[in-house]
Amino acid sequence: MLTCLTLVATAAVTLITAQAGKASSDPDATEVYNYHLTMDKIQMAAAAMDAINKYLAANPSVKSQMDGEDNSGKTVDQQAKTLDTKYPQVAAIIKSNGLTTREDILVTRVFITGVMFVGMKKQGAIKDYPPNSVSPQNAAFLEQNFDKLQALGSKMMPPQGR
Repeated sequence: MLTCLTLVATAAVTLITAQAGKASSDPDATEVYNYHLTMDKIQMAAAAMDAINKYLAANPSVKSQMDGEDNSGKTVDQQAKTLDTKYPQVAAIIKSNGLTTREDILVTRVFITGVMFVGMKKQGAIKDYPPNSVSPQNAAFLEQNFDKLQALGSKMMPPQGR
């Protein structure tokens, strides 16, 4: 999983570095950066994603429809609304695991981005976190719990990616 995350993180570093000065003008980027991760929230998001992956494996037409969804340029609110209106079964799974669809999107974004950067730093691929990539508070939390969080992260991967 770390290798896969490292590849994705390399692309993320390029994007975040290019947008470093823009984060304060993008409300979603600011909210993601400032969102405070907790083990409880990550566990809820991981359980939800694990259940969603199982649901999608049993419902390939829904998976196909979701895979074709273009979320580029959509705000967190727009993505949450899409889940709530177009994929009510998926929204119900998220809610049954203790999160709103909006918060699930936030937790997932912060978690995946943070784990990627912490992994890259642990591997020596980066010396410091790029500006606006991961808050110092979340970086410290992720560094302290990295091994446990990687195991939780594996629950977020689709079954064929495990």
